Amino acid sequence: MLELEIQGGIVYMSEPIALTKIKVFQKDTPNKIREAYIDGFSEPLIFGVHGGVKQFYGVNPEVEYPSTLDHIVSAAGGWLVGTLSGALEARKIPTSPDKVMAKVQGTIEAPEGVLKITKISCHYELKVPAGKSEAAERALNV
Repeated sequence: MLELEIQGGIVYMSEPIALTKIKVFQKDTPNKIREAYIDGFSEPLIFGVHGGVKQFYGVNPEVEYPSTLDHIVSAAGGWLVGTLSGALEARKIPTSPDKVMAKVQGTIEAPEGVLKITKISCHYELKVPAGKSEAAERALNV
């Protein structure tokens, strides 16, 4: 199926590569716990609250879990590592096992009383073979 997407008056046409199907259940409202089941996987992702998010909502859950915001920041980090790894591999720089790592940080603020991720920063740590530093720098600048 061909889809049309209009953004700012420009029409983009693309063929979908995949359709992600996820079921999310509110499991425990007082403790802010939700479970997400991704189609094809039996184990759920568990969302909850901890740290500043817990304080923002004024709850003290029996068990703390990563928040939905943590998962968004983690997904962004996974996307950034995957993109960089692809650029490095295209330059014949191996990326696994454990040759690319990112420290990803999400800043969560509450402008107008609503939690929002206002910044995601990423610091890469790479193990680059001798003679490949220049190619790695080019990959980082893509």
